[in-house]
Amino acid sequence: MDNRKNDDITHSGHRIRLTNLISNSGINNVSNIQAVEFFLTYIIPRGDVNPLAHRLLDRFGNFGNIIDASENELLTIKGINRRSAKKIKLFSELMNYYTTSRLDKKVNLDNNSEFLDLLENLLRFKKTEHLVIFAFDFGYSLIDKKIYNRNSVDSTKIEPIDLYNFISSTNPKHLLVAHNHPGGYAFPSQDDYEAQRFIENIIKILGIDLVDSLIVGTNGIYSQNKRSFLRNFKPNYKTENM
Repeated sequence: MDNRKNDDITHSGHRIRLTNLISNSGINNVSNIQAVEFFLTYIIPRGDVNPLAHRLLDRFGNFGNIIDASENELLTIKGINRRSAKKIKLFSELMNYYTTSRLDKKVNLDNNSEFLDLLENLLRFKKTEHLVIFAFDFGYSLIDKKIYNRNSVDSTKIEPIDLYNFISSTNPKHLLVAHNHPGGYAFPSQDDYEAQRFIENIIKILGIDLVDSLIVGTNGIYSQNKRSFLRNFKPNYKTENM
């Protein structure tokens, strides 16, 4: 048996032992190195990923910072290629999809806290401008949502055709829109109010009511209708000092 096959058997056995350890103990009860190494077994299907876990933690400090790193930052690490960098970046999308799919099942505007949880999860830590349109039925239960990545940090506009397509597919009674201010405070600009009026003018002729226009920033979630915060966030040193 050649050395490569011996290495594969050794590394496979180590992966099995690591999986069993985390399965029995829970991922919160293992070391940071073991947790990142376990994550990397999903990213890189074969080989010893322990040295790579050390390099990633040495560079980024913790698991969250690894996931939040850009592809270009990840590519500076020995052992990370373009494909693995993309898979690491997509993991945050997968986590977001899991969380929001669970929240979607029970969200109703009558329970404001649940809706704000969903909105915070969707927008709080996005690094680019995102616009979300929520469709609600007569009883203010969530029908569906549409997320638009504006690919810039200063664009909140939506094309009328996108809005009409979403309305025709959901047939809502109420709409609510929200967007984020990446790395900035949730205070509305003149453009934000103009965008709100733009959407209101489009949907009012369809008999649809715009419940509110919300802004998610580093300091909280702001209601343009109420002109006040619906939720305040504790200061985050890393975010506030970017």
